[in-house]
Amino acid sequence: MQKPPPLQLLPAFEAASRLSSFSKAAAELHLTTAAISQQIKQLEGHLGMPLFRRLTRRVELTEAGTAFAEVVSQTLHTYRAGHADLLHRHTRPVLRMSASVYVTHELLIPRLGTFQKVHPHIDIRLEANMELVDFEHDPIDAAIRLGSGNWPGLEALPLCTCQAALVASPDLLKRLPVASLADLKRHTLIHPRTSNTDWDMVARFANLPRVERQGDLVLDSDLAAIKAAEAGLGVTLAVMPKGTSQLHGRRLNTIMAPMDLPIQLYFVFRPNDGKEALLMLLYRWIKQTVDELSAV
Repeated sequence: MQKPPPLQLLPAFEAASRLSSFSKAAAELHLTTAAISQQIKQLEGHLGMPLFRRLTRRVELTEAGTAFAEVVSQTLHTYRAGHADLLHRHTRPVLRMSASVYVTHELLIPRLGTFQKVHPHIDIRLEANMELVDFEHDPIDAAIRLGSGNWPGLEALPLCTCQAALVASPDLLKRLPVASLADLKRHTLIHPRTSNTDWDMVARFANLPRVERQGDLVLDSDLAAIKAAEAGLGVTLAVMPKGTSQLHGRRLNTIMAPMDLPIQLYFVFRPNDGKEALLMLLYRWIKQTVDELSAV
């Protein structure tokens, strides 16, 4: 089977066929007319057929040349589009951020379009994860985490204070009302698996050794715990920015007044990694988003 001609000969042919001129193709490609003519001859030699009719002041494609021009046009278009896509994906600044599943899906994703409109040149990669980020080994630029703000070697910028609210579905509370923590002994308590603001904290706030319950349901994320509570599977602890109405519109009722937490939501990143300016753009957008939610 005959091999196709070398790819480096195609640009000269494409330009000459489009411009109907070797000299104009030479000017466009910054070559001499003789060089264009030589490359066309090599191409015709590889194919074993003439591609142009040489006229006095111009050239025109033969029937074979017209057919080959379509092939070359498609080939170069695919190559150039692929090259542009490669540059787009690998030279645009990318920020990789980790947050809890609930924060990612309920706070960030619904509003991410506003950041993209203002900063269309920055690509965002969101990772919904309940595990703590290891900035030394994980390919993450920033994380949104709940805690004291004291993470050695990391910069932690405050986003907001938080509250914890006991929530359950209205149907469940109608069947099994909760007027005090003692009434939870008839309920299943729902836990996010890696939560550090779980029911032991509720017990400490109430000066109790333990929150009595009928049973426990452990799920893999904070969002899964909220969904389970909506389904009437038990009572869960929802942690949210103080004053926010995030749970409004959900099929959940708050049990008793929300508790202020001694920990906050932080934007955490490793300093001096060359992305501080971009990270500050992201931080300011998230801070504004949280402030607007808390003001509703």
